[in-house]
Amino acid sequence: MSENAPFIKFILDHAEDDTSRLLFASDRYPEIDVRKACSTIEARRKAKSKLPSWYAVPGIIYPGSLPLEQCSSEATAGYKRIFLNEGGKVADITGGLGVDSSFFAGKAAEVTYMERSRELCEAARHNFELLGISNVEVVNTETSADNLPQGHFDLIYADPARRGRNSSRIYSISDCEPDILSLKDSLLGKADSLLVKISPMADIHRTLEQFPQATELHIVSLDGEVKELLVWCRKGDCRGLDAEIVCADLHSGRRSTLFRFTLQEEASSVPLFAGRIGKYLFVPGRSLLKAGAFRLCSSRFALEKLAPSTHLYTADSVCESFPGRIYRSVEAVKWSKSASEDIAKRYPSAELTAINFPLATDALRRKMKIRDGGNVHIFATTVNTDKFLLICTRIQNGINI
Repeated sequence: MSENAPFIKFILDHAEDDTSRLLFASDRYPEIDVRKACSTIEARRKAKSKLPSWYAVPGIIYPGSLPLEQCSSEATAGYKRIFLNEGGKVADITGGLGVDSSFFAGKAAEVTYMERSRELCEAARHNFELLGISNVEVVNTETSADNLPQGHFDLIYADPARRGRNSSRIYSISDCEPDILSLKDSLLGKADSLLVKISPMADIHRTLEQFPQATELHIVSLDGEVKELLVWCRKGDCRGLDAEIVCADLHSGRRSTLFRFTLQEEASSVPLFAGRIGKYLFVPGRSLLKAGAFRLCSSRFALEKLAPSTHLYTADSVCESFPGRIYRSVEAVKWSKSASEDIAKRYPSAELTAINFPLATDALRRKMKIRDGGNVHIFATTVNTDKFLLICTRIQNGINI
């Protein structure tokens, strides 16, 4: 299933063109399947930031927009390799576009890619060859433990489809396809561990109830957005609600930040509350906010929480191990009409975030008439029971940026 040179040249020559116009003018290119080329052009545009190494290979095939939309990014696919020992044997039982399989292949001795769609299987074979990946076996079959090749696996990976009829989004793991909840026991009979990717919208407590075999639940964010929840089940290690929750904030071009805890640790933790705004303000990363470790943020890092429902923290010294953003506090101004007008005059351009505040961020920006941008970040929030505007500048590793 190889693409010829004229087809690839057409894709590269028209990479920035309006594909609707190309389709309208398809008669001008009788030697090219213009519809297929336009689909590839649009897919490559989406892959440019999500899959840069794939984007760099113009002959890669993207069969439809949905597999590209649902596949892992390179950053999150690379993260999953922490669940595999060097030289292990992996089965990716919901192969899809093949991104996760391609990254497992960089650490595993053998990868079995399983997918029920013949078109996706053909594309995967073609793409793996172009990417120089030779240790992945492509198997066109339905997902089940019985259809796995003979032998034992170190890791079985599953990413159930989260689209229902009419392409509607599905958030409940029990409604996804295949039904991993009914398959997990039989799959663990064939492997040392099972890794399941579920919706980032899923409830953590409910997920751990559904996976009593869970050892860890990883919440993975990329550049400030939660992308994946990964349930890791190890044979014979049934922790369920006692499983360790791992918050991983990945950043393009930078290292990840990890925070580990259990639900019991969070429940038994006693937070400190702020009597004033210290020299520094701490904003938890997205994965930690999703995890809900709000008490532990205070007790584990000796930070003071601004209010019970305000998930911002303060201290007079920098805690560089904090899993989130750190700001230097410039001033704290009690909210009033006159104070907001004064702040708007002094900072006509600033980043603005409302947290536990009567107005949402966009509504507050319109009210204060502050333009987006600048080096200052204004947090509108509740401190104890009062409303404040906190004027801050971002720091990184103790240095103003």
